[in-house]
Amino acid sequence: MMKKKPVPTRTRKQLILGIVSIIILLAFVFLFVFRKIPSSEFQSKTKKQSVEVKKTDFTIEGKLTFTSNAGDSLVTIAIEIADDDYSRQMGLMYRYYIPDTVGMLFIFPDETQRSFWMKNTPSSLDIIYANKQKEIVRVWENTFPYSEKSIPSGDKAKYVIEVGAGFCSRHGISTNNKFEYIQY
Repeated sequence: MMKKKPVPTRTRKQLILGIVSIIILLAFVFLFVFRKIPSSEFQSKTKKQSVEVKKTDFTIEGKLTFTSNAGDSLVTIAIEIADDDYSRQMGLMYRYYIPDTVGMLFIFPDETQRSFWMKNTPSSLDIIYANKQKEIVRVWENTFPYSEKSIPSGDKAKYVIEVGAGFCSRHGISTNNKFEYIQY
């Protein structure tokens, strides 16, 4: 009868250390993946709804639908509206996560050339400029967080829409598309 050869102690220690390392690595991956999912996607608040996103609340004040040149609906999002000086100045500053279902509509009293920047904005955005006919005149994709560089409209704009970076590419939003919105 053959005698089994004992496994050296050093190999057992290495095996246990390897298993423990894998468990720790999996725990970090699990925490990293699931910490990005908001605890509550939508919360009801009387007539308005609020979307809770990583300590940043969106006050839903309406909905906005992008349409193609042919008038076909491309995508609809919930919007927070910035229609006074303070809310237009704050914009999406200090927002750490912008889901694809939410954006901000800036409404100005006049139509003129506009310029935005990303100061105090930790999330990369797509910035969409539109004229008074609600036709998109300029799209800036994947802007740089915290940048103080000017992001100009080029043409005259009465409306500006800010959405999360990559939104325009994912949904086919480009110049000459239009939008419609309903304010609650």
